[in-house]
Amino acid sequence: MVDAGVPNPTTADDAPAFVVETEQKPATSVVPHPAMFVDSSAIVALVDRDDASHEAAVAAYQELVAADYKFFTTNYALAEAFDLLQAGLGSDVARQWLRDSLLAVYHADEQDLAKARRMIARAGNRRLSLTDAIGLAVMERLGVTDAFAVDPDFLAETS
Repeated sequence: MVDAGVPNPTTADDAPAFVVETEQKPATSVVPHPAMFVDSSAIVALVDRDDASHEAAVAAYQELVAADYKFFTTNYALAEAFDLLQAGLGSDVARQWLRDSLLAVYHADEQDLAKARRMIARAGNRRLSLTDAIGLAVMERLGVTDAFAVDPDFLAETS
């Protein structure tokens, strides 16, 4: 079940956050800073109080909210988070999360998909999902360098 003691990680101003430190883009980027991409792994870690990363995710989320980060995800990551929540916590929890979610969602376009395909083709033996590649492509398009994730495969691509 959703942990009632944890702030709703699905609001546009209050979404989850594990920080991947990278250099900031100039202020001319499309998304005002500070902005943070939210991977589906972070959403699951926040919603599922039995997740191994739950406590660390909640602490990071609270720090980032206090630092006034604005959060967003992609339509691909949103769908993946719903599927993971449904598989792990059941349909009721997944539907409640989706219904209550106010997390800003950027829709991948054809250029993002083409870039993601190129990333996957170059990934070699690294595990890079289409959802993760789309997230990375959208981050690049928007000039966002920070991400909240607990998925080691996604984090490896951001460093």
